[in-house]
Amino acid sequence: MATIPPILGLGVRDPQFWLDAANESVRSFCGWHVAPVITQTLRLDGSGGHTLLLPSKRLLNVVSCTSDGVDVLDRVDPSTAGMVQLRDGRWSSRLGGVIITIEHGHETAPDVAGVIASAAARGPMPAGIAQQSVGPASVRYGSVAIPLLAEEKATLEPYRLTWGA
Repeated sequence: MATIPPILGLGVRDPQFWLDAANESVRSFCGWHVAPVITQTLRLDGSGGHTLLLPSKRLLNVVSCTSDGVDVLDRVDPSTAGMVQLRDGRWSSRLGGVIITIEHGHETAPDVAGVIASAAARGPMPAGIAQQSVGPASVRYGSVAIPLLAEEKATLEPYRLTWGA
């Protein structure tokens, strides 16, 4: 792996830092974690309808579920695509009215891992530099980002959430 140079005087040379940053860029683009399989408890705003969209494109199991504090697990029909539907009744219409624990994600996703590795190896790119001077004092601000390339976004597109955007 190539040595990662200090960016904008930040002195960040730890390769794990850039792997984590690339991973977060991918998660941000996809709208969810993608891999590995995790169990996650979510507090969601109720839709007031029969169907609720989850922040997942690979739902494996609904472990528990309440709507307005009422256990509805035995009335939930899940879709592997990340939706849950109530057989009878409606979801809460309250903000944060649904609490659901799910198992979701892919066991492995080599194509996603490849994008993360590629973005981390490419390294950070300055996202913006600003300088401010007051009298003899001067301060320089900078930020870094690991932008995803068009071909990387195309690779990630099948994993990207298309709702809530």
